[in-house]
Amino acid sequence: MTPVEVGGLAPDIQTKELSGESFSLQSLRGKPVLLNFFTPWCQPCIEETPDLKAFAEKYRNDIHVVMIDRGDGVGLVERYVTQYRLPASVVVLLDENNKWSGPYGVTGQPETFFITADGKVVSHLLGPLTESQMLTYAKAAGMNVKERGRTP
Repeated sequence: MTPVEVGGLAPDIQTKELSGESFSLQSLRGKPVLLNFFTPWCQPCIEETPDLKAFAEKYRNDIHVVMIDRGDGVGLVERYVTQYRLPASVVVLLDENNKWSGPYGVTGQPETFFITADGKVVSHLLGPLTESQMLTYAKAAGMNVKERGRTP
């Protein structure tokens, strides 16, 4: 199977959320998605976490933030989520056998994909991102940022 390329339709990830609920990436259509492949022990992933957390909190109404663990199991992932206090708006997925890395061409972590509201991959980025980079790529994926200023 050939991994998805930028411009292609994102493969529909079907797996379990950390909460135990079933998940389907296609169910998020209608809003852009930041899809982050990570592991709880990866140093660059840990370094990226504060930016990812801040981005997810700030733009939770504008984009879906989905993190998918690459096969570490519930215990390690739960500790990571608790330790870094990930907001409830972040969907954390378990990929127990790391089967979703192949369809996305993931070879390491963190690797982040930005997906449009209609499911098209517009970027595939290797390595940790800053919050401002996330914002730039999210806008390119069609995220509309509502101004959060004072009302006149």
